[in-house]
Amino acid sequence: MFMAAKKSDSSTDRVNDKYINIKKSYVAYQSFTSSEELNYFPEKSFTVILLDNCFGECIADTEQYELSSKQLFIHLPGKIFKWKISPESRGRRLLIKSPLMETFTTPIRYTFSSSNKHIALKLDDEGYRKFSEEFNAIKKEIDSDLVFPELINARARLIALIVHLWKDYVHGHTEVSQGVNLSNKFHALVDMYYKKEKSVLFYANQLHITANYLGIISRKELGLSPIDLIRERVVLEAKSSCIVQKCRLRKFAMF
Repeated sequence: MFMAAKKSDSSTDRVNDKYINIKKSYVAYQSFTSSEELNYFPEKSFTVILLDNCFGECIADTEQYELSSKQLFIHLPGKIFKWKISPESRGRRLLIKSPLMETFTTPIRYTFSSSNKHIALKLDDEGYRKFSEEFNAIKKEIDSDLVFPELINARARLIALIVHLWKDYVHGHTEVSQGVNLSNKFHALVDMYYKKEKSVLFYANQLHITANYLGIISRKELGLSPIDLIRERVVLEAKSSCIVQKCRLRKFAMF
């Protein structure tokens, strides 16, 4: 009887720990199948909406959008959306709270601001696959027995970066200054090469500018020196790997 009580207490503690950790993250995942679900938006939340299979229309302020499958929308706090989707429609959305959004780099915050006029993005098969995989990864983290808020928040940052890059891929860089364009490209290059390349000169050469000019742009637009941004990305990967390893060890210890 005593052992059963201890096991029950341990199980309750894990459930409580999971609930506390989910509350610590700034991200919520939701699936939807109706207009009513989509038309509810918590205040002060930035939302990324992925339409898996959808037909209907959406009115955002005065703009009207025809909906289709494999489409992505950016919903901003304070912006009025009215969704009307068909009964067979389905999709997913991430709600990102303001405190996490404030930690994003300047180019990404621009994409998630009222200055960005491209809030509806059509995805090709490859783009849809990338977003779908990232949405599934966040859902898996939230649903797991051992929840790490930092990992969930990091995945949300990655999705926001992909949204930003896809928007620029589809619509170009006409809305932002050359400095922001370069800092955005630098940020993307770091995500691509940080495991092998940690030299500022390498990234400057990729951008066809001097290392000194890259330093000026990076400090102005990203708030970090180039080497600090590279180190930050390396540390984030190390933390993620450490978290996964601890999770595996903990599960092994339970057997």
